[in-house]
Amino acid sequence: MNPLDTRLVGQRLVALRDYHNLKQGEFADSVGIDRSSYSKIENGTKPLKAEMAYEIAEKWGVSMDFLYRGRLTELPKRLADMLMTNRTKGDL
Repeated sequence: MNPLDTRLVGQRLVALRDYHNLKQGEFADSVGIDRSSYSKIENGTKPLKAEMAYEIAEKWGVSMDFLYRGRLTELPKRLADMLMTNRTKGDL
């Protein structure tokens, strides 16, 4: 089993936040995550806890599968298209 790549989880969170035109602190506040902790999660130095991932998924309409594994199924089409473009560039 491959270990979870926290760096990639962080990159997906940045992409989701950018898609919604939010600053890092605004996004953290929107899901009730401490700003300092969220910054570390985005930077890949702290893992995203399941409880936090659930809050993000519920609030922003993505799946936990996307957050942890990068699967694009069940995402809004425009967001999925943007992420696919970034993935082909090697960003995700």
